[in-house]
Amino acid sequence: MTRVLLLGFVPVDGLPEPEKHGAATFLLTGISRSCSHQIVRHRLASFSQESQRYVSLEKGEWQAVIPPAVASNPEAKAVLETAWDDLQTAYARLRALNIRKEDARFLLPNAAETKLVMTMDYAALRHFFWLRLDKAAQWEVRDVAREMMRLVYPLAPGIFQDLWDTFMTDEEPAAGGQP
Repeated sequence: MTRVLLLGFVPVDGLPEPEKHGAATFLLTGISRSCSHQIVRHRLASFSQESQRYVSLEKGEWQAVIPPAVASNPEAKAVLETAWDDLQTAYARLRALNIRKEDARFLLPNAAETKLVMTMDYAALRHFFWLRLDKAAQWEVRDVAREMMRLVYPLAPGIFQDLWDTFMTDEEPAAGGQP
């Protein structure tokens, strides 16, 4: 389950150019590697991502994000689960051949869950929101961006008002910037 937490922020009251000096740090958990790869393409940020170096592919040792279109279609979900079972079998065979976990992990799918801490100044965050709140954005990164906006908007509504009005008219902001 995707979860977005606001870990900290730089207040903007009294700053001469608040959109350039304010910043927010988020912890994103339960997101797919596919989603994290989209997020880290925003280079005007600081990221720290959970390493997969020692992640095991043995049953129960990794979780996957399942797209809603697949989750709602039993036949599609069965195809996905069969593929993951095949990956787990291949992983076990590689490990039995004394292949290190860090090399066997190459089998991990983009659906594998990960954790990511990211810090962006408000100017970079505005750019992120313009791209990732748009209906053309992939569903998972759009959901993450919506939750980030819900958390940061109450902290600096003047900076994010136009984005809120464009993309978030059906949402309520988080009280005090916290869920």
